Amino acid sequence: MTHQSDFVLSILGNKKNGVYLEVGAGDYKDMSNSYLLEKEYGWSGIGIEIDSALCKDHAINRSNLCINKDALTINYHEYLPSIAINKRIDYLQIDIDDDPKYANLLGLINVPLNEYRFNVITFEHDLVRSYKFKDMRDAQREILDSLGYVLVVPGIAEDWWVDGRVMGYEKYGWAFEAYQKAMAF
Repeated sequence: MTHQSDFVLSILGNKKNGVYLEVGAGDYKDMSNSYLLEKEYGWSGIGIEIDSALCKDHAINRSNLCINKDALTINYHEYLPSIAINKRIDYLQIDIDDDPKYANLLGLINVPLNEYRFNVITFEHDLVRSYKFKDMRDAQREILDSLGYVLVVPGIAEDWWVDGRVMGYEKYGWAFEAYQKAMAF
């Protein structure tokens, strides 16, 4: 299990039968943020993965759809209606890596954020790898904050968000406080 799936499950009360959009699906199991959600909690969703071999492994080993397309150019309007419930999706992961430069930010921008809402979002900015990713991190923070999302865990490699329009502090405050405590050396 990844820390991201721990976070998602904790925030959503170990929700069964949730839905996800995993932009940058990667390996079908190892380091997957949706594998546990699908296999043990009955979640359905869509993975977007540019690497055809990784997508093929998804098709063989997972029951949910992996679309072999570029997350920067895919038309999400073709796919999101099949998983969204009243234009709401439980979990959005953005983890495309950095080819091309700022791909994660470009991937986030391509998701129709003005039409769909996400209960939980994890966004990899990889600032820990290079100070050059600071602008990408800051831009995604501005975008998500302007849309009413709350930054719960501002990480050195990823940021973890919740939808502040539907989720009160009582749902995510424990994570925010735990992060604050961990950072107070």
